[in-house]
Amino acid sequence: MVNRLRTPLLICTVVFGILDLITQLELIPFMMLSLGTSMFLSGLNDLKKDKKAIYGYIFITISLILILVAVIKLFI
Repeated sequence: MVNRLRTPLLICTVVFGILDLITQLELIPFMMLSLGTSMFLSGLNDLKKDKKAIYGYIFITISLILILVAVIKLFI
C-alpha cells in the first residue's frame, strides 16, 4: 500500500520540478508537499521493517520540515 502511494507522489514531484523549470509557475510548494509526503511514507515503511531504523526517524523529521515549509510558502 505504501509503495503504491509513493510512486505517484515521486512522479508528481518530478513533473512539478520540470514544469517549474520550464514555465514561470510557482510549483515549488506543491513539489515540496509531494516530496515530503513521499519521504514520510518511506520513513514509516523503514520503521515498520526495523525497530531501530535511524533512517526512518530521519526521513520523518525531514518530511515534516518540508511539509511545514511548503504550507508556509503556500500561504505567504
